Amino acid sequence: MIRRGTKLPGGSALLLDGTVVKIREISGDLQREFEATEYARRHTRLPIPRIYDLFTSKDNRTYMISEYIHGDMLQRRWHFLSPTQKHSLMLQVQKMVAEMRSIQPPEPRQRIESFTGGPFLDFMIDGDEPVGPFENERVFNNFRISRYTSQGYAQVPIVRERLARIHREMPNDHDIVFTHGDISLRNLLVNVEGDGPGDDVRIVALLDWEQAGWRPAYWEKAKMLYVASPSSDWHAAIKSWIIEGYEQEMAREVELQLTHGASM
Repeated sequence: MIRRGTKLPGGSALLLDGTVVKIREISGDLQREFEATEYARRHTRLPIPRIYDLFTSKDNRTYMISEYIHGDMLQRRWHFLSPTQKHSLMLQVQKMVAEMRSIQPPEPRQRIESFTGGPFLDFMIDGDEPVGPFENERVFNNFRISRYTSQGYAQVPIVRERLARIHREMPNDHDIVFTHGDISLRNLLVNVEGDGPGDDVRIVALLDWEQAGWRPAYWEKAKMLYVASPSSDWHAAIKSWIIEGYEQEMAREVELQLTHGASM
Protein backbone atom coordinates (compact mmCIF):
# COMPACT_ATOMS: atom_id res chain seq x y z
CA MET A 1 0.00 0.00 0.00
CA ILE A 2 2.84 2.39 0.81
CA ARG A 3 4.41 1.92 -2.61
CA ARG A 4 1.16 3.05 -4.26
CA GLY A 5 1.22 6.35 -2.42
CA THR A 6 1.96 9.69 -4.03
CA LYS A 7 5.21 11.30 -2.90
CA LEU A 8 4.86 14.49 -0.87
CA PRO A 9 7.54 17.11 -0.13
CA GLY A 10 9.84 16.16 2.70
CA GLY A 11 10.02 12.44 1.98
CA SER A 12 6.46 11.53 2.98
CA ALA A 13 3.99 9.57 0.86
CA LEU A 14 0.28 10.21 0.58
CA LEU A 15 -1.54 6.93 0.93
CA LEU A 16 -4.63 6.13 -1.07
CA ASP A 17 -6.89 6.03 1.98
CA GLY A 18 -6.23 9.64 2.93
CA THR A 19 -3.30 9.23 5.30
CA VAL A 20 0.34 10.32 5.20
CA VAL A 21 3.32 8.10 5.97
CA LYS A 22 6.77 9.17 7.05
CA ILE A 23 9.60 6.68 6.72
CA ARG A 24 12.88 6.90 8.63
CA GLU A 25 15.91 4.67 8.93
CA ILE A 26 16.49 5.86 12.50
CA SER A 27 13.57 4.91 14.73
CA GLY A 28 14.21 7.50 17.45
CA ASP A 29 13.50 10.44 15.15
CA LEU A 30 9.91 9.43 14.47
CA GLN A 31 9.38 8.24 18.04
CA ARG A 32 10.22 11.72 19.31
CA GLU A 33 7.98 13.33 16.70
CA PHE A 34 5.12 10.96 17.53
CA GLU A 35 5.35 11.64 21.27
CA ALA A 36 5.69 15.43 20.89
CA THR A 37 2.81 15.59 18.42
CA GLU A 38 0.52 13.67 20.73
CA TYR A 39 1.57 15.80 23.70
CA ALA A 40 0.82 19.03 21.81
CA ARG A 41 -2.53 17.66 20.64
CA ARG A 42 -3.51 16.82 24.23
CA HIS A 43 -2.48 20.15 25.71
CA THR A 44 -3.49 22.66 23.02
CA ARG A 45 -6.20 23.33 20.47
CA LEU A 46 -3.69 23.88 17.69
CA PRO A 47 -4.37 22.40 14.24
CA ILE A 48 -2.19 19.29 14.45
CA PRO A 49 -2.70 16.11 12.38
CA ARG A 50 -3.72 13.00 14.27
CA ILE A 51 -1.24 10.13 14.27
CA TYR A 52 -2.78 6.74 13.69
CA ASP A 53 0.17 4.39 14.03
CA LEU A 54 3.92 4.10 14.54
CA PHE A 55 5.74 0.85 13.82
CA THR A 56 9.07 -0.62 12.74
CA SER A 57 9.21 -3.14 9.88
CA LYS A 58 11.41 -6.19 9.54
CA ASP A 59 13.94 -4.15 7.54
CA ASN A 60 14.30 -1.79 10.54
CA ARG A 61 12.56 1.13 8.86
CA THR A 62 10.17 3.06 11.06
CA TYR A 63 6.82 4.23 9.69
CA MET A 64 4.55 6.89 11.14
CA ILE A 65 1.04 7.06 9.67
CA SER A 66 -0.91 10.24 10.25
CA GLU A 67 -3.98 12.13 9.15
CA TYR A 68 -3.87 13.86 5.77
CA ILE A 69 -5.06 17.45 6.01
CA HIS A 70 -6.08 19.25 2.85
CA GLY A 71 -4.09 22.45 2.50
CA ASP A 72 -1.27 24.16 0.69
CA MET A 73 2.25 24.51 2.01
CA LEU A 74 2.54 28.18 2.96
CA GLN A 75 5.94 28.32 1.30
CA ARG A 76 4.20 27.84 -2.06
CA ARG A 77 1.48 30.42 -1.47
CA TRP A 78 3.26 33.16 0.45
CA HIS A 79 4.37 35.30 -2.49
CA PHE A 80 0.87 35.26 -4.00
CA LEU A 81 -0.93 36.48 -0.87
CA SER A 82 -2.07 40.02 -0.30
CA PRO A 83 -0.54 42.09 2.54
CA THR A 84 -3.81 41.70 4.48
CA GLN A 85 -3.73 37.92 4.10
CA LYS A 86 -0.10 37.77 5.20
CA HIS A 87 -0.87 39.88 8.25
CA SER A 88 -3.75 37.58 9.15
CA LEU A 89 -1.49 34.51 8.97
CA MET A 90 1.18 36.21 11.05
CA LEU A 91 -1.41 36.94 13.73
CA GLN A 92 -2.47 33.30 13.67
CA VAL A 93 1.14 32.18 14.14
CA GLN A 94 1.55 34.64 17.01
CA LYS A 95 -1.49 33.15 18.75
CA MET A 96 -0.22 29.62 18.17
CA VAL A 97 3.11 30.44 19.81
CA ALA A 98 1.30 32.04 22.75
CA GLU A 99 -0.83 28.93 23.19
CA MET A 100 2.21 26.65 23.20
CA ARG A 101 3.88 28.85 25.80
CA SER A 102 0.78 28.58 27.99
CA ILE A 103 1.29 24.83 28.45
CA GLN A 104 2.13 24.24 32.08
CA PRO A 105 5.08 21.91 32.66
CA PRO A 106 4.49 18.90 34.91
CA GLU A 107 6.62 20.57 37.59
CA PRO A 108 8.52 23.85 37.99
CA ARG A 109 11.25 23.37 35.49
CA GLN A 110 14.61 24.77 34.60
CA ARG A 111 15.68 21.79 32.53
CA ILE A 112 16.09 22.07 28.77
CA GLU A 113 15.01 18.80 27.23
CA SER A 114 12.45 16.95 25.18
CA PHE A 115 8.97 17.13 26.62
CA THR A 116 9.50 13.64 28.08
CA GLY A 117 12.65 14.73 29.89
CA GLY A 118 15.19 13.17 27.54
CA PRO A 119 17.55 14.18 24.72
CA PHE A 120 16.16 16.28 21.88
CA LEU A 121 16.88 17.04 18.25
CA ASP A 122 17.69 20.59 17.25
CA PHE A 123 19.07 21.31 13.81
CA MET A 124 20.53 24.66 14.87
CA ILE A 125 22.73 22.82 17.37
CA ASP A 126 23.32 19.47 15.68
CA GLY A 127 21.74 18.27 12.47
CA ASP A 128 22.28 14.58 13.14
CA GLU A 129 22.36 13.60 16.80
CA PRO A 130 20.12 14.36 19.80
CA VAL A 131 21.62 16.56 22.51
CA GLY A 132 20.92 17.05 26.19
CA PRO A 133 19.05 16.98 28.39
CA PHE A 134 20.51 19.97 30.26
CA GLU A 135 20.00 20.66 33.94
CA ASN A 136 19.49 24.39 33.38
CA GLU A 137 20.16 27.20 30.94
CA ARG A 138 23.70 27.75 32.23
CA VAL A 139 24.63 24.17 31.34
CA PHE A 140 22.87 24.56 27.99
CA ASN A 141 24.86 27.73 27.23
CA ASN A 142 28.12 26.03 28.22
CA PHE A 143 27.35 23.18 25.83
CA ARG A 144 26.45 25.50 22.99
CA ILE A 145 29.67 27.49 23.29
CA SER A 146 31.69 24.28 23.52
CA ARG A 147 30.39 23.33 20.06
CA TYR A 148 32.26 26.36 18.71
CA THR A 149 35.37 26.36 20.91
CA SER A 150 36.10 22.76 19.93
CA GLN A 151 36.57 23.79 16.28
CA GLY A 152 39.91 24.68 14.77
CA TYR A 153 38.88 28.22 13.84
CA ALA A 154 38.19 28.94 17.54
CA GLN A 155 41.95 28.86 18.18
CA VAL A 156 42.35 32.14 16.30
CA PRO A 157 42.72 34.75 19.09
CA ILE A 158 40.04 37.14 17.82
CA VAL A 159 37.53 34.28 17.47
CA ARG A 160 38.40 32.86 20.88
CA GLU A 161 37.93 36.28 22.50
CA ARG A 162 34.62 36.81 20.69
CA LEU A 163 33.26 33.45 21.87
CA ALA A 164 34.35 34.17 25.44
CA ARG A 165 32.54 37.52 25.36
CA ILE A 166 29.36 36.01 23.91
CA HIS A 167 29.47 33.31 26.58
CA ARG A 168 29.74 35.91 29.36
CA GLU A 169 26.79 37.84 27.94
CA MET A 170 24.40 34.87 27.59
CA PRO A 171 21.59 35.04 30.20
CA ASN A 172 20.93 31.99 32.34
CA ASP A 173 17.46 32.90 33.59
CA HIS A 174 14.98 32.79 30.70
CA ASP A 175 11.62 31.18 31.26
CA ILE A 176 11.62 27.62 29.94
CA VAL A 177 8.60 27.15 27.67
CA PHE A 178 7.15 24.56 25.33
CA THR A 179 8.63 25.20 21.89
CA HIS A 180 7.87 23.74 18.47
CA GLY A 181 11.36 24.47 17.21
CA ASP A 182 10.67 24.44 13.47
CA ILE A 183 7.88 26.90 12.64
CA SER A 184 8.49 27.79 9.01
CA LEU A 185 6.64 28.43 5.78
CA ARG A 186 7.16 24.79 4.80
CA ASN A 187 5.65 23.44 8.04
CA LEU A 188 2.43 25.45 7.90
CA LEU A 189 -0.48 24.29 5.78
CA VAL A 190 -3.06 26.89 4.81
CA ASN A 191 -6.42 27.18 3.10
CA VAL A 192 -6.82 30.24 0.89
CA GLU A 193 -10.29 30.99 -0.44
CA GLY A 194 -9.76 34.29 -2.24
CA ASP A 195 -7.54 37.35 -2.60
CA GLY A 196 -9.54 39.77 -0.47
CA PRO A 197 -9.76 40.31 3.29
CA GLY A 198 -7.55 38.46 5.72
CA ASP A 199 -10.36 36.27 7.02
CA ASP A 200 -10.25 34.21 3.81
CA VAL A 201 -6.97 32.54 4.76
CA ARG A 202 -6.31 30.29 7.73
CA ILE A 203 -3.72 27.87 9.01
CA VAL A 204 -5.08 24.32 8.94
CA ALA A 205 -2.02 22.43 10.20
CA LEU A 206 1.29 22.91 11.99
CA LEU A 207 3.56 20.02 11.01
CA ASP A 208 6.87 18.38 11.99
CA TRP A 209 7.14 18.32 15.78
CA GLU A 210 10.35 16.28 15.94
CA GLN A 211 12.34 19.19 17.46
CA ALA A 212 9.70 20.18 20.03
CA GLY A 213 10.32 20.36 23.75
CA TRP A 214 11.23 22.65 26.64
CA ARG A 215 13.52 25.52 25.59
CA PRO A 216 14.47 29.04 26.70
CA ALA A 217 11.76 31.54 25.80
CA TYR A 218 13.82 33.18 23.06
CA TRP A 219 14.51 29.90 21.24
CA GLU A 220 11.35 29.77 19.10
CA LYS A 221 12.15 33.17 17.64
CA ALA A 222 15.78 32.21 17.04
CA LYS A 223 14.75 29.04 15.22
CA MET A 224 12.15 30.81 13.10
CA LEU A 225 14.73 33.36 12.00
CA TYR A 226 17.32 30.64 11.43
CA VAL A 227 15.26 29.01 8.66
CA ALA A 228 13.61 32.14 7.20
CA SER A 229 15.00 33.99 4.22
CA PRO A 230 16.65 37.15 5.63
CA SER A 231 15.28 39.32 2.81
CA SER A 232 11.65 38.23 3.20
CA ASP A 233 8.75 40.03 4.82
CA TRP A 234 8.17 36.84 6.80
CA HIS A 235 11.63 37.24 8.37
CA ALA A 236 10.94 40.92 9.09
CA ALA A 237 7.65 40.10 10.81
CA ILE A 238 9.25 37.40 12.99
CA LYS A 239 11.98 39.80 14.01
CA SER A 240 9.72 42.74 14.81
CA TRP A 241 6.42 41.48 16.18
CA ILE A 242 5.32 37.85 15.70
CA ILE A 243 7.48 37.11 18.76
CA GLU A 244 8.32 40.41 20.40
CA GLY A 245 11.53 41.24 22.22
CA TYR A 246 14.76 39.24 22.61
CA GLU A 247 16.72 41.67 20.44
CA GLN A 248 19.97 41.07 22.34
CA GLU A 249 19.52 37.31 22.16
CA MET A 250 18.95 37.50 18.40
CA ALA A 251 22.05 39.67 17.95
CA ARG A 252 24.12 37.10 19.85
CA GLU A 253 22.72 34.29 17.71
CA VAL A 254 23.69 36.17 14.55
CA GLU A 255 27.20 36.65 15.91
CA LEU A 256 27.46 32.97 16.83
CA GLN A 257 26.26 31.83 13.41
CA LEU A 258 28.65 34.19 11.65
CA THR A 259 31.49 32.64 13.61
CA HIS A 260 31.31 29.65 11.31
CA GLY A 261 29.83 31.34 8.24
CA ALA A 262 26.06 30.94 8.67
CA SER A 263 23.65 33.87 8.96
CA MET A 264 20.33 34.66 10.62
